[in-house]
Amino acid sequence: MFIPGLPVLLLLIWLPTSILGCLQCDQKFKENVAQLRTVVVPRQIHDTRLKERAEVLLKGLEGNFFVHYATSQFSGFAVKSKVDALIEEARSRTATLLRTPAEDLALLDKLVTFRRKTTMKLKQALKEHQVKACDKEGCGWLKYKVINCKSCQETLPSCLTLSQCFVDSQERLSLRYGKPLKDPNIARTGVAIVLCMGGVLFLVTISVIVVYWRNRLFEFV
Repeated sequence: MFIPGLPVLLLLIWLPTSILGCLQCDQKFKENVAQLRTVVVPRQIHDTRLKERAEVLLKGLEGNFFVHYATSQFSGFAVKSKVDALIEEARSRTATLLRTPAEDLALLDKLVTFRRKTTMKLKQALKEHQVKACDKEGCGWLKYKVINCKSCQETLPSCLTLSQCFVDSQERLSLRYGKPLKDPNIARTGVAIVLCMGGVLFLVTISVIVVYWRNRLFEFV
């Protein structure tokens, strides 16, 4: 007996887990990261400070780290085919990390390396679309699929606004997933030191001159 819709239902059952949106939208990736945070890290990192750093890193990957990067550094729209491939790779790499025997600093280094490489590959997908969508002469002819990393929705490519095209000029996101550390202003510090030393030298010179002429005056008294 033929049941209407049965072939479609069977097809859906046998298809692999669908890929939705950017990394933070993919449930399998988030499950792997959650297991790393709740199982692997407590079991294999014994140093308290290293454990805290690993947990913060993984909480960021579970949360809004990637969407924050996509929207603060770029327009938030990426080439879907590249993001899909990245999600498959991220699933595989996190599954491998779940089986790693590495401990303490070695494990933390693996997590940091994974986040850095994954972020750089996401950057490629974001940048490729941004360059094409900011080209006013060719952006109206784009044919590939685009993913909105903020809403996790697939959309058609379109020209970006001027503000979206220059979003990359904003302050860079720290890959340590915390408040960005401000680099010391070496030039300003150097000028301040030179001025202070010059002031001290000037005062010393004046003092020497005053003492010299005072002694000379005493010779004639």
